[in-house]
Amino acid sequence: MISKNIKLLFCIPFVIIICYTVYLFTIYTSVPDIIPIHGYGGKNDGFGSKLFLFAPILLNLAILVFIWRIIRNPEKIKYSFEVKEEDLQKTHNTIQIVLVIIAIFVTIVMSPLSFSDVVYK
Repeated sequence: MISKNIKLLFCIPFVIIICYTVYLFTIYTSVPDIIPIHGYGGKNDGFGSKLFLFAPILLNLAILVFIWRIIRNPEKIKYSFEVKEEDLQKTHNTIQIVLVIIAIFVTIVMSPLSFSDVVYK
């Protein structure tokens, strides 16, 4: 059973993704047609189309779907420790909260860094 709080917290990454996507669409015409790929730290590995700016957003959505599937079915997790039956629900809730925090963290890190060298200049 997923609590309402966990469902609400899991909406935060999607709100962040929507905000960054809307921002990307608003400045999309001002971004050059050819952009550096893996251009962090002043070093470019190559160049590509500005459509590559949407790849991290899609990757982030795939990661969120994967995390959500784990949150929905925490009983399928194979623990490396023994969980007593009376502590099982508390353990599931703790794991769900940790996964939501990971989802929020991954989204916060991936979204702005994915196009920082191109869009924020």
